[in-house]
Amino acid sequence: MNEKLEMTFNNSAGTSTKISVDNPRADLTVAEVQTAMNAIVAANIFNSAGGDLVSYKSARIVSTTVNELF
Repeated sequence: MNEKLEMTFNNSAGTSTKISVDNPRADLTVAEVQTAMNAIVAANIFNSAGGDLVSYKSARIVSTTVNELF
């Protein structure tokens, strides 16, 4: 099973932008993710098609199971 952390941010154009991290730690807490997302917004190091990231919107861990047929 593959997992990734998907963090969704609001940008200055009022649209959403997603940043994904593959294989997040199994013991990752909500507080750690919120702290990281706040740091990303405060550092203003990412730019999206809709401009600067202005706040965090949501986060989730997505698990994907791949069954190879051949």
